[in-house]
Amino acid sequence: MKPITNRQMQYAYRHCIEPFAKRTAKGIYTCCDCAHTWKDTHSTIPVYVTCPHCGRKLKVSTDRKRTYSFKVYFTIIISIKEYQILRHFIVFADFRVGKAAQYSIKEVVQRWLTPKGVTHTIALKRSMSNYYYDSWNFNSELELRSCAESFYYDIDAMYIYPKIQLSDTIIRNGYCGDTFDLSHYTVFKAILSDNRKETLLKCGQISLFKYFAHKNNISDDIWKAIKTGIRHKYNFSDIGLWLDYIRLLQHFNKDISNPHYVCPSNLNREHDRLSRKKQEEYEKEQLREKKRKAVLQEKHYQEAKAKFFGLVFDEGDIRIRVLESVQEFVEEGEVLHHCVFSNEYFNDDNSLIFSAMVDGVKTETIEVSLETMKVVQCRGRYNKNSEFHDEILKVMNKNIPLIAKRMCG
Repeated sequence: MKPITNRQMQYAYRHCIEPFAKRTAKGIYTCCDCAHTWKDTHSTIPVYVTCPHCGRKLKVSTDRKRTYSFKVYFTIIISIKEYQILRHFIVFADFRVGKAAQYSIKEVVQRWLTPKGVTHTIALKRSMSNYYYDSWNFNSELELRSCAESFYYDIDAMYIYPKIQLSDTIIRNGYCGDTFDLSHYTVFKAILSDNRKETLLKCGQISLFKYFAHKNNISDDIWKAIKTGIRHKYNFSDIGLWLDYIRLLQHFNKDISNPHYVCPSNLNREHDRLSRKKQEEYEKEQLREKKRKAVLQEKHYQEAKAKFFGLVFDEGDIRIRVLESVQEFVEEGEVLHHCVFSNEYFNDDNSLIFSAMVDGVKTETIEVSLETMKVVQCRGRYNKNSEFHDEILKVMNKNIPLIAKRMCG
């Protein structure tokens, strides 16, 4: 590898560090590039001035600092034979008011990409256990590193040398000069290592390309759905949401090569519909699992509440009775659509659950505290009060002494 040329160094010094002029309270300017000094002729402080000696446009600074140090990354992109290479440098600039600026440059990383997208990294040593990009040991040498794919070598420099040399493979695979806010390494790696990402770039599917550029692979099922969407000119406006929707289609065994499913006219609505459906499916599965486990808990409930079994309070059309098995909790919850079973009230040793019926129809469920001998809650269908709520509570409160009697017995 040839060393950086003088022209490339001068380009880095001129473009990577923004030059500035120091202005004193008396209106005296000092160019921090060439150290030329001149008197201000403006009545107000301008944003920029031009140095009359070196001709550079300078940003005006009025702070009281006298020394400045800057460093910034600078990248040169070249090709040698079949390799595409990114050479990353750090440009150093030291400014001291009254002295000419001191510039230097140091190469820290080389990324060599083969036509198949395999990466070889030559770099300086880095400090141990440090995740910062620029923790370089500048006294070390550029050497081949074993962790070639490590993220801290993927430097997205703000400044790129304008004369870029591209390998024939990079040009063939669709690179046209735009990185779409990605690093050059990310774009090169994507189109060299994965022909599906290459296809997305060539098809102009930039949003899809940007989304998948950092991913390892595009699965066969997702690729099938993407091809269907591209063929039918679907607008992939929200890639993340669309991919979630495709996974929901897969969950429900829908045909992801069918544009009717893959290209919804209202993505948000269809995504939310399937999400609700999956949530309902999950809740049903959870309920089935709870019912299965409830069978194992039947013995505990029988032992804990057996003394209350047979308690029945009748008054007119109202009948209130103790739930005598876990299965009755299941039925109570299903009929009245509340959580007496799903929240496992049968496991609460300090509560006693009653079912209130009117004319033989389950109407409300009552929880009585065995510690305070008071009604904790009395709820009907969907946790709402029925039209018989007050009458049921009256009957229940009237018969609470019978519960206490059973406890004493």
